[in-house]
Amino acid sequence: MKYRSFGVVFLYSMILLFPFSSAGLAGERIFLLKGKAGQRVYETKRIRTAPPKIDGKLNDACWDEGIWAGDFVQQRPVEGAVPSQKTEIKILYDERNIYVAIRAYDNQPDKIDRQMGRRDMFTGDVVGICFDSYHDYRTGFEFNLTAGGGKIDLLLTNQGVDLSWDAVWYGKTALEDSAWTAEMQIPLSQLRYSTENEQVWGLHAWRWINRYQEECQWNLIPRDSPGPVYNFGELHGIRDIPKSRRIELLPYSLARLNHTQQTQGDPFANAGRKDFSAGLDGKIGLASDFTMDFTILPDFGQVEADPSVLNLSAYETYFEEKRPFFLEGRNIYQFATSGQQLVYTRRIGHAPSIRPELNEGEYIHSPQYTKILGALKLTGKNSQGLSLGIIESVTSEEYANISNGFSQRKELVEPYTNYFVARVEKDLNDANTVFGGIITAVNRNADSPSTEELNRGAYSAGIDFRQYMKEKTFYFDVESVISHIRGSKEAIYRAQTSPARYFQRPDAPYVQLDSNRTSLTGTAGSIEFGKGSNGPWRFSESFSWSSPGLELNDLGYLRSTDKIEQSTSLSYVKTEPELIFRSYHLGFGQFNRWDFGGRLQSSSLSLGASAQFSNMWSVNFHVSRYRPSYENDILRGGPSMKEPGGWTGFLSLGTNYARKVSLSFNSSIYSADEINQQSLYLAPGLNFKLTRALQMSSYFSYSFSTNDMQYITSIPFGTDTRYITASLEQERINMTLRIDYTILPGLTIQYYGSPFMASASYNDYKRITNPVAASYYDRFSYVARNLSEIPSQQPEIAIDENYDNMVDYVIQRPDFLFRQFRSNLVARWEYKAGSSLYFVWSQGRTGSDNDPALRFADGIKSLASDFPNNVFLIKLNYWFSL
Repeated sequence: MKYRSFGVVFLYSMILLFPFSSAGLAGERIFLLKGKAGQRVYETKRIRTAPPKIDGKLNDACWDEGIWAGDFVQQRPVEGAVPSQKTEIKILYDERNIYVAIRAYDNQPDKIDRQMGRRDMFTGDVVGICFDSYHDYRTGFEFNLTAGGGKIDLLLTNQGVDLSWDAVWYGKTALEDSAWTAEMQIPLSQLRYSTENEQVWGLHAWRWINRYQEECQWNLIPRDSPGPVYNFGELHGIRDIPKSRRIELLPYSLARLNHTQQTQGDPFANAGRKDFSAGLDGKIGLASDFTMDFTILPDFGQVEADPSVLNLSAYETYFEEKRPFFLEGRNIYQFATSGQQLVYTRRIGHAPSIRPELNEGEYIHSPQYTKILGALKLTGKNSQGLSLGIIESVTSEEYANISNGFSQRKELVEPYTNYFVARVEKDLNDANTVFGGIITAVNRNADSPSTEELNRGAYSAGIDFRQYMKEKTFYFDVESVISHIRGSKEAIYRAQTSPARYFQRPDAPYVQLDSNRTSLTGTAGSIEFGKGSNGPWRFSESFSWSSPGLELNDLGYLRSTDKIEQSTSLSYVKTEPELIFRSYHLGFGQFNRWDFGGRLQSSSLSLGASAQFSNMWSVNFHVSRYRPSYENDILRGGPSMKEPGGWTGFLSLGTNYARKVSLSFNSSIYSADEINQQSLYLAPGLNFKLTRALQMSSYFSYSFSTNDMQYITSIPFGTDTRYITASLEQERINMTLRIDYTILPGLTIQYYGSPFMASASYNDYKRITNPVAASYYDRFSYVARNLSEIPSQQPEIAIDENYDNMVDYVIQRPDFLFRQFRSNLVARWEYKAGSSLYFVWSQGRTGSDNDPALRFADGIKSLASDFPNNVFLIKLNYWFSL
């Protein structure tokens, strides 16, 4: 399966343009069925001789058995055309393994792209095979080899790919006079299949020829298909294989050295702190189609650090999950509705929630993360189409150590917490009907005074239903969710006044702030109908809501509630070459959002286009027009604020990613009506393939924005509240360098380094007087202007609102310059299938200044002088099965 961006970050519209870049080759013994799907069928054979030695060379005696299958069909650029090169495949099996041989012929063997890369990196020419061993038309287990010998394994669904799945299998490649060959041994223990004596699996095989950007497949998956797995061929002939109840164990040991800056007087500032740890990951096959994964005292020290961000909003920054245990198989337990996630696994093991108050002269040492004592996952699907995903995890009680140098105390910063997720789905009628449900629960031991603002319990439940019609051309989706939290009065009050809700808003009579509540309940849901495949025209119409009381943030991710949304989209997708295009897409969209009081919060129209040209270059363009609307969160608990309309635009360009050097460029712009409120974002990128083994990519981004209504603070003033905003000018510069060096397919070195700088300068402080006035300048009065002449080191601004020479209140001046550098150097050696040795060096540098002038060269010099926090780590794990 090939799923790549061609060197540029595409929007959702581009996903429609290049759907399911998965490719394949397979062979055929093969006879064509004329059944309902017209799919091809491959009849495999059980090995009668010794199994092959996996070295990429197809000279073992067993490869004389069975039948080679060819007649691949081009999927792109010209769907249904004869491929430029011939490909053949053979599949054999025994009671333990599936064996795959692929011969990729090439009439210009010196042009085979044998670029090397780390595991799960699509680079150069690729061949692969994918098994829908459930035969549910929904999930494929895919195994790919690059011509350079790199292994890529993934889970393929009709919604996309999951590269986090890492199976234990064997694969090698080799060269012949006019071809390159791939040889695979895939243990049956890595697949999930029914208990039937005679198996029928879905089968997909493919090949990617990089220099032509050509994908050919054994059983063609049309590019306007509703999903790739629906269009697999079939694999027959597998009989009497064991009903596996496998046990796989992966113990690890780890040594870590933290070297941090010593602070005079801080008893916790240990310049060289060492620690050792050990843990265990494992898999237990409860049956051929269900697997239990578990982890005890996991450590994810080899995982790349989160990117640097500067967040001046009231909302939490969303970070992607990177920990392997929680990534693998997440497609089974994911559930999202109205843009909200019920399961955001970054909550498990998060940073402690409580920040103790310190007395003067005290220092604190608090854990960076909450320790995961253990976690368990149960995933699988039976032959009746019932899939199940369960997560159970317990995190430890955590304490912070506080000391003044003479005495020491401990304070609780995170209680014992239990997390639980259960997801079930059932598909019927050849996966044309799918319905399911989910339950999540978080229970905390939050009975001490320090934890009174944490919810003791948080629960959610949801149901979903999807019906496909007319050979999956049309679809109808329904989703519904209910949430319930319980806790102390302080905890529920905190939930009511959080940025997701702001029940304290004075102009929102449909919600009521109740300080005596000890629980809160809310709902969300969506309904959508559309045409998503089979023809160039696509459309969708959707309606969704999130009630004010909805709360999912104990285990999910929820940005805001109190919204009713409606959207329409219409697009035209051309997947065949035409004129100068290999493919193109045109789209139109319309969107409206109201709050539960019926006030319009957002309304927009958008147009977009994207294309890939015959020379493999690509372009994506998008423009939107926003109407004036009302925002409930600008004043952060204050009244709604009328916002002007405006325009946004997005443009991205990319050159041919198959070249030794490729370029990308992303940009966006925003401009508001009436006022000086705008933003500009520019992000060029460069990718080098320096040698077969060495690749380097570098990305630079610059953004500038002005916000005339940046919230500063709210101040009690007599019987009233003053809501203070200011004009904000903000600049951000970010660079990212990635280097990938592949010594051998199983021995790689990766480097990631990213300096980040951001500045914020505030001016023209305002007091909001009439936030919904028709004229923009009638919505506020100035309380302080022309602050550029005041030294930035002056931290406070005294406000004399009524000009009586008396200070009415004081505003903190928040100007700043922030800089940060983060890097990871990871050497990984897969010394045995499933077993790895890691050497990791992570470094972080952070600094700040009151002067908001952003000078890139000075910032780099300052970062070089900021004290580095270094972490050195060695991690060894060893895979074995029982």
